[in-house]
Formats: sequence, C-alpha cells, structure tokens
Amino acid sequence: MIERLCYVYGVMPSSADTTTAPPGIDGGPVSLIPNGSVAALATSVSAGDYAPDRVEALTADVDWVSSRAIAHDRVLTWASDISQVIPFPMWTLFRDGKAVKAMLTRRMAELERTFERIGDAKELIVRVYVQPGVLKDHLKEHNAELTRLEGEAARAAPGQKYLLERKIENLKRDAGRDVAARVAGEVHDALRQVSLESVREQPVNSGAPTEQGRAILNASFLVPPTRVVDFQRALTGLVNNYEPSGFKFDFTGPWPPYHFVGERAE
Repeated sequence: MIERLCYVYGVMPSSADTTTAPPGIDGGPVSLIPNGSVAALATSVSAGDYAPDRVEALTADVDWVSSRAIAHDRVLTWASDISQVIPFPMWTLFRDGKAVKAMLTRRMAELERTFERIGDAKELIVRVYVQPGVLKDHLKEHNAELTRLEGEAARAAPGQKYLLERKIENLKRDAGRDVAARVAGEVHDALRQVSLESVREQPVNSGAPTEQGRAILNASFLVPPTRVVDFQRALTGLVNNYEPSGFKFDFTGPWPPYHFVGERAE
C-alpha cells in the first residue's frame, strides 16, 4: 500500500538551491527531484490525505483549499525569486520519485524550450475597469461625432435641438461601450509592446470593489528585468491618460509565469 505521494509545485533548473525554501503543503519540507538539467520542486504528502477522490471531495471546502493554495503559491513565488521556475497546477501528484523522474525525462525537451523562452522574465498582471457615469461626462474627449452633434444642438432651433439631443443620448450609450472596448485594446497593445508575451483573459467583475466599476481588461504580461522600467513607464502614461475619463487600473506582480507555461501558453 502506498503511504506517501510526491506533490510537485513545478520545475526548476537542477542547480537551484532549496535551503531557503519556505514550508510547503501541510508545512512539509520542499526539495528537488533532479533529472539531468531540470528538477521537480516537490513535497512528500500523505497518500491518504491526497487520494484523488478525497481531494475532489474537499475542493468544495474553501478553507481547506485556500490554505494549500497559499502554500503552493508561496513555494512558487520563492522559486521565481531565486531562479527560473515552470509552475505546475495545484494537485499535481506522482506515485514516487521514480515516477517524477520519468515525467521529467518524457518532457525534457519541452521543459528546456520553455526555460529558454521565458528566461528570467516574470508575470505582471494589469486589470482595467471603467466607471460608466464618469466616462459619460468625458465622452466628447474620445468621440468626435459626439462633439459635432453637441455643437449642432447648441445652435439648433427648439424642434431640431430636441431630435439632436435624443440622438446624442443614444450615441452616448453606444459610444460608452465602444470607447471602453477601444481603451482596453489600446492598453493591452501598448503594454504588449514592452513585454515578451501577453495573455488576455475574459474580464471578471467578481471580487473587485464596486467603486472600481465594470471590468474591461484582464491581461498578463511576461516582462524581463530589462523591460520592467519601460513597462512601468508605459503603464503610468496610460493611467495618467485614461484615469480622468473614468478608467481605473489594478496592477499586481511580479509573479511566477503562471500564464506562460504549459497548455495556457500554447
């Protein structure tokens, strides 16, 4: 009967030093299982506690998952701070060290290519929100047609003015969506130019403070140390340009390159 399993956080170069590693899953020690130039970053865990059916049942327990997610991220963040790391998803488990080495052998070429591609770059995340009420008051700054119509309405006779004002209100409603989508694209494209790669995901409103507004951009950028200052300057310029019109920015990182490895990076 198997009593222990190998919980694998990710893969590092085999030359990495784990003496400063933080506690891992369930407070267990973190070690490397080397195979050639790469090594799995792992912790030994109880086979009973991490049997697939038990893990599946406990994923509904927010506290149980949260404490392990924190440990998983803590180890990967430490690894990213000292070396290169290819993060693996949570609950990546192997029967024993031999099975881990077999996986490393099978994926050796892929892992080495990934290390070469990401280099020493880290992941930076930018989320953008729009406050529709604030944007509505600044739409003229982003829409020449609206500026033209408001000028005509100011000079028009009462009957024509009423029709123009109705048209202006409809245009504001549609223009707000168009401007928000355009700004999201412009922010992503500008930051992509100072990054190695980017991944754009569906914006998510859950978890964000309501005063932030409606989410319009959720993007991750792979940024090497040599481009961090350029990235920060570009982001600062975007904030200064768009924030007065009702756009809010949320910036986090650096993180391990979660979005740029494995299937999500294909």
